[in-house]
Parts: sequence; structure tokens; C-alpha cells
Amino acid sequence: MARRKHFKKRTFNQPVLDEGGELNKNSIRELQTRLNNAEREPSPSLSSGESKVLAGVWIQFAGSALEAIGVTEELQALQEEGETDEEGLALERQAVTGVWLQTIGTALAAFGFSLEVSPDEQQQIQGRKLGIIGAWFESFGAAMEALAETKLLIEDIDEEVPF
Repeated sequence: MARRKHFKKRTFNQPVLDEGGELNKNSIRELQTRLNNAEREPSPSLSSGESKVLAGVWIQFAGSALEAIGVTEELQALQEEGETDEEGLALERQAVTGVWLQTIGTALAAFGFSLEVSPDEQQQIQGRKLGIIGAWFESFGAAMEALAETKLLIEDIDEEVPF
């Protein structure tokens, strides 16, 4: 999920250390005030859009996982039947591998977005990184699956298999 979060930099009104390298008393008071105010503020909640995206990425992962399990079962059935040639089985395995890579990518994206909506900046950054890695897995898996399925379709057309 591509989304940019702008981080609000927080700085002190005065230098934290004085000329002698000691903690500035005004900075300590300012920090105490900020901490006390932060405790009184309600916990940040997700916006309506963030909640929908979060639910959507987890539903997408569940669907992707079901698909991966289903195509794996179909591959096992093909192998047991023994009707498919070795090249066809290799292409089917490639397609199934592509689906599993997409599932891994979707899981990484879901975990990543879950971190991205955290109030902690470091978790947000980690979440974005996971989301990016997930997108690469999804892309590579989709390409693998598409190549294998294309070759299988060409084979079926060449054999004049009825659709």
C-alpha cells in the first residue's frame, strides 16, 4: 500500500544542553510538560480510511492464502493423475510458486501496513519497508505465474484443447 506519512519533527524551544554541557533546566521543564500533555491526550486512533485499508489488506491476504492452498491442491491432483507431461507439470509448479510468492508479498504488505499506522515513527518506517518488500514479492510472483500460465495456454492452443 503506497502511502506517504509526513513525520512531524519535534524540537525543543531552547538548547537541551547549556554552554557547560549541563542539561538546561528549561528544556527539562519543557520535556516534563510535553510528557504530561501526551499522557492526557487520547490515544491516536485510525482514520476511517486507514481502518478500511487495514481491513482490506488483511482480507486480501486471507484470499491470497486460500488461493495458494487451492492451487497447491490442484497441482497435487494433477501429479497423482499423471496425465500431464513433465514440461506441463513444471509450468504448473512455476505458476503455483508464483501464487505462493504473491501470498508472501501480500502477508508482508499487511504486516507492513499494520506497522505503518502505528504512532511510533520507527514502526512506520519499518512498515513502509515491509510494504515495499511485499510489493516486490507480489510483482515477481505475478510475473512468474503469468509467464507459466501463458506458456500453458500456448501449449493448449497448439494441442487444440477445447476450452
